[in-house]
Amino acid sequence: MFANYLASPFVFLSLFFLYMAWKVDNEYSIWMAPCVLLSALIFIFSPQLNWWWYNRRPPALEPGLRALLERFSGFYRQLSPLDKERFRNRVALFRMGTDWEPMAFEGEAVPHDVQLALAAQAIMLTFKQTEFLFHKFEKIIVFPRPFSTPEYPFDHASEMYQPDGCILFSAEQVMLGFTRPDSWYNVGLHEFAKAYVLTYPDEPYPPFQMDDVWEKLKSVSGMPAGHVESVIGLAGVEVLPVAIHHYFTFPERFASVFPEEMKVFGAIFR
Repeated sequence: MFANYLASPFVFLSLFFLYMAWKVDNEYSIWMAPCVLLSALIFIFSPQLNWWWYNRRPPALEPGLRALLERFSGFYRQLSPLDKERFRNRVALFRMGTDWEPMAFEGEAVPHDVQLALAAQAIMLTFKQTEFLFHKFEKIIVFPRPFSTPEYPFDHASEMYQPDGCILFSAEQVMLGFTRPDSWYNVGLHEFAKAYVLTYPDEPYPPFQMDDVWEKLKSVSGMPAGHVESVIGLAGVEVLPVAIHHYFTFPERFASVFPEEMKVFGAIFR
């Protein structure tokens, strides 16, 4: 990390002056104080320093993850070469700027392909925004498979918990939605669509209040309401995030079934 490189000279000087004070003259110890102070300040502000540096010099996305984007992200494939690079940079920065917490994984980190699958959904939603992170939901908790929580004490695949600013996911359902978008509802896109609405509440979102809205949504995606609810694992799913999911996943069919809503979404997501 950039902050570590920035702090290393001051750490080295602190050790050097410690050695000189011990072996040569105690007066060298006074030079330790500014070095230790600067090292401590860099450590305290390391997240901000790292973000400042990497926001200007984004790390390259690993070749394997880039290949996953090319293969499974229709949104990414239709971008221009310049916008593809911008998308990859933002995915890399999203991964860095997110607090990933693995639960019940064999390793100590959320697998990189799961991070990519989730980051790609978030960046797709905010791609035309200057601010592309969801600061109200910076913590992402990932389980290997469907999980239960105190709020929902039964297995489900995704959940937003606003009091703690976190979103919970089952990696299994995340990857199924990412790799099989035509047949499997994407819980990653669903939860980040909810986060987008909460982050930008003043946008003129369509009401989707027609009586046959679920039939229309099914005609767009081939996914009945029962499929959406069974994948998420929760009943009473809101229509708006499902509509946003279909707008991004099935744009041509969405435009034919919801022409006016397509225009509104086009203005919102630019």
